[in-house]
Amino acid sequence: MKFFFALLFFLIVWLDNKAQEKRYPFHQLYQLDSIGKTSSITRHFGELYFNFLCLVEKQLKKSDTATLRLVRHFEMVFAQFYIDACKAHQNKEQIPLQAWRAYFTDTTLESFQYNLLGTNAHLNGGLAEAIAGSYTAEEWKLVKKKYYLFNTCLNKTYRLVYNETIRNNKRARGLHVLSLGLDKILGQYYLYKWRKRQMRLTEYYFTGSSRYKKLVNRINGKKEKIDRLVCTQF
Repeated sequence: MKFFFALLFFLIVWLDNKAQEKRYPFHQLYQLDSIGKTSSITRHFGELYFNFLCLVEKQLKKSDTATLRLVRHFEMVFAQFYIDACKAHQNKEQIPLQAWRAYFTDTTLESFQYNLLGTNAHLNGGLAEAIAGSYTAEEWKLVKKKYYLFNTCLNKTYRLVYNETIRNNKRARGLHVLSLGLDKILGQYYLYKWRKRQMRLTEYYFTGSSRYKKLVNRINGKKEKIDRLVCTQF
C-alpha cells in the first residue's frame, strides 16, 4: 500500500511538472526558469537569461512563421550550452564547453559578477558556434536580417542589469559618479562591439575565410582577460 501511494505521489508531481512545462514555448525556457529559482550560483545568469529570452519571445509574436522557427531553433541550441554547463556543475563534472568554465570556478562572487561572466561567456564564448550549429549558410542569410530582435532585447536587458548593479554595489555606484555616467555608455559600446565581432566571425565561418581561426583566438584571449578582470576587480 505504501508503494502505491508513493507511486501515486510521484505520478502527480510528474503530471504537474508536465503541465507547467506546457506553458513555455520550448523546453529550454522551462529549464532556465527552473535554474533561476534554485539556490545555486547557476541561478544568477539563469534568471537573467530566462528574462532575456522572454523579451525575445515577446518580439517574436510579431514575426512570420519562418522567422519564428529559425530564431527559436537558435534560442534552443544556444540555451542548451548554458543548461549543459549547469547540469555538469550540479553533478560535479567538468563543464563541457570551455567558455563557461570561468563562471563556475568561484562560488563566492556577487550576482552582478556572475551576470558579467555569463554575458562574457554567452557573447564571446559561444555565439558564433551556436549560430554555426543552428543554420545552414542559406538559412543564416535569412535570419541575420532579423537579428535586430536580439539586439533590441539585449540592450533592454543591459539597462536593467546596469541599474540593478548601481543600486546594489558600492564600487559600481562610485564608478558611475566619478565617470559622470560615461561608464554606462562605455558598457553599452562594448556590448555592441562584442556583437559586431561575433557577426563578423560568423561571416568568416560561413564563407570559409582563413581569418576565422585568427579571430577565434583573439576573441578567446580577450574573453579570458575579461573573466579575470570581473573576478578580481570588484
